[in-house]
Amino acid sequence: MDNFLFLWQDREKLRLFIAQHPFWGGIIFVFLQAFQVIVAPIPGEATGFVAGFLFGALKGFLLSLAGIILGSTVAFFLARFFKKKFLVKYQRHPYYLKLKKVFKKYGATGVFFLYLFPGFPKDLLNYLMGILPISFKSFLFLSILGRIPGTLALAMQGDVVYEGRPYKIFILSLVFLLVFLLFLILKKKFYQSIEET
Repeated sequence: MDNFLFLWQDREKLRLFIAQHPFWGGIIFVFLQAFQVIVAPIPGEATGFVAGFLFGALKGFLLSLAGIILGSTVAFFLARFFKKKFLVKYQRHPYYLKLKKVFKKYGATGVFFLYLFPGFPKDLLNYLMGILPISFKSFLFLSILGRIPGTLALAMQGDVVYEGRPYKIFILSLVFLLVFLLFLILKKKFYQSIEET
C-alpha cells in the first residue's frame, strides 16, 4: 500500500523520468514484463496496469504486449525443449487435461478463447502449449490475439488512474466490469460445452 501511495504521489516525476529516458525505460519494462511471464513472481495484471500508469495507454499497451510476446516465446520453447519433463509433471494436471479437451474439440479457436477469457492462468498456458502438437507460428498468433484485449484494458486503466479524474475512472471501470462479467458468462458456457464431450 505504501509503495502504491509513493507511486501515486510521485507519478508526474516518474513519467518525467521515463520521458527523459524513453529508450532505456521502455527496454527495462519490456524485460521486466517478459520475466514476469516466464517466472510469474507477480500477477500480470499488476505490470499491465503499471505500463499504462508510467507510459500512457498506447505506449504502455505496446510495451506490455512486447514483453508478453518475448516472455511467452521463451516459455513455449522451454516447454518444447524439456517436453518429457513437462509431460511427467503436468500430464495429470487439471489445467493440462482441460487444455487437451479444448484443443481436441475446438482446435486453435478453443485455445484462443482460453487466452481471451479471464480465469485460465495465461503464463502456465504458454508452457502447456509447448507440449501440444502446435506450430510456434500458430501459438504466437493465438497468444497475441487472445491477450490484446486484456492488455489494452489494463494499460487504459493505468493511464486513467494516472490522470486522477474520478468520473473517467468510474466510467472506464464500469465498462470493463460489464465486459468482464460478459466474458465470465461466455467462459462458463464454453467450459460446459467442453464437459459435454
